[in-house]
Amino acid sequence: MNMIFSAWGACSRNPKRSRGSGPHRREKVVARRICLVAFAGALVLLTLAPQATARKVVTATVNTSKVHQEIAGFGGSEAYFQAYLAHHPFKHEIYDALFGPENGLNIDFLRLQNSFRYQSSANFDPDTVDIVRNANSLRGNPITIMMSSWSPPAKLKSNGSEKNGGTLIGKDGRYDYAGFAQYWEIAVLAYRAIGIDPIYVSIQNEPDMTTDYESCRFNPTEALFNGDSFAGYDKAVDAVYAAFQKIPSPPHLLGPETTGIGYGTVQAFIKAQNPNHIYAIAHHLYTGGNKIEPDSYLPALQAMKNENSAQLRFQTEYYTADGFITAEMIHNSLVTEDVSLYLYWPLTWPGENGTLINIENPADQSKWKTPRGWSYTDGYYALKQFSYFIHAGYRRVDVDSSNDEVKISAYLSPNRDKLVVVALNPSPKASNTVKLNLQEFAHGQSRVYRTTFPNTPERFALLGQLGADNVIALPPRSVVSVEITR
Repeated sequence: MNMIFSAWGACSRNPKRSRGSGPHRREKVVARRICLVAFAGALVLLTLAPQATARKVVTATVNTSKVHQEIAGFGGSEAYFQAYLAHHPFKHEIYDALFGPENGLNIDFLRLQNSFRYQSSANFDPDTVDIVRNANSLRGNPITIMMSSWSPPAKLKSNGSEKNGGTLIGKDGRYDYAGFAQYWEIAVLAYRAIGIDPIYVSIQNEPDMTTDYESCRFNPTEALFNGDSFAGYDKAVDAVYAAFQKIPSPPHLLGPETTGIGYGTVQAFIKAQNPNHIYAIAHHLYTGGNKIEPDSYLPALQAMKNENSAQLRFQTEYYTADGFITAEMIHNSLVTEDVSLYLYWPLTWPGENGTLINIENPADQSKWKTPRGWSYTDGYYALKQFSYFIHAGYRRVDVDSSNDEVKISAYLSPNRDKLVVVALNPSPKASNTVKLNLQEFAHGQSRVYRTTFPNTPERFALLGQLGADNVIALPPRSVVSVEITR
């Protein structure tokens, strides 16, 4: 604006009259015309230039005395394509990317598919054994296993097939809950015998959904539900729980692992199941909101917390192809529903649409699209901004922010010697700045990592330590994680 006023002032001055004529007078006229053109150009530049808006610095105060849920961990699923991973020529690179405490996601949980089918061979699931063995080796301690079933064996199904829904087979005029429970008891013992110990078990993945792949339907009870009649999830859980009590250190049951948290379905299942038999409520997130608008889930997430405050809540499967939306869904689940566990689907899968690592067919390397047959996706880095730092036993603590344009959460280690702050900037255009008030952690040693989405070179980039002012910069659609040790 000063430039424009200066140009106008120069053009509007009345120069002294010249006594003569000819060249000297023409020079003055030309100079005045040039000046007016410059003034007009300055006006055009002012009109076209973007007008920067001053943004307030967001102040976030961490209150470690106000404690929320205890974290069980982060992780993901390996199902259907275990062979791609176990037989990949660069599998040790992928294993390190998934489970490595230095270079990888540093996850604590692995959700597995129950593939036991009464095989006589002890080597009935060698690919899963390879995955778990390598995870444990990289971690230096056993990874926590959650096991889920997409379908029981066909002989236990009403339709005689593991696919296309169906329910439990009938026996002596009733559903065969006893046979189903015995199957699960034998399966857990068989997996333990090959070195895989399921600490948590979900008896059925998405019991509310019929699919053309492996599936098995249950209703909350044997009563008619949404017009359908199926075996009762409540009786199936009770039967498996009783069978597990015969096993040393019995697995904990999770349920109902419904497709999502919309339409009242999960509430109906929760109401029917015996809370003394279920260690934690488990669910997915494919219903309850709009997949491209993470905040549309907030009412359903809040309802899950309000209606089930006495029980732990685990989010055990969800995916989206958008990396930043993945980070928002994790944040919203942790902060609004107070989930203790967040699992992604899947860890590895062919293609880039929704997986954490795109893995290509090791048996057909001629068709590889990547140099080494695998690649990272944005979702990988979204999960890593949480999973790399926050582990079992951490507690979410309160954060008081001066502006909700930035989503901020904080987590305190069991020994209270580490604090992790994760901040997200959802704006697609505007940058944000956050000043952290860290209370007793104000003078601790720190490290700051940032990922900016989508598909930028800045992926889990180490930015160094916090400055003396404890200020972090958040470009549009970025996630920053700060770990402070005192």
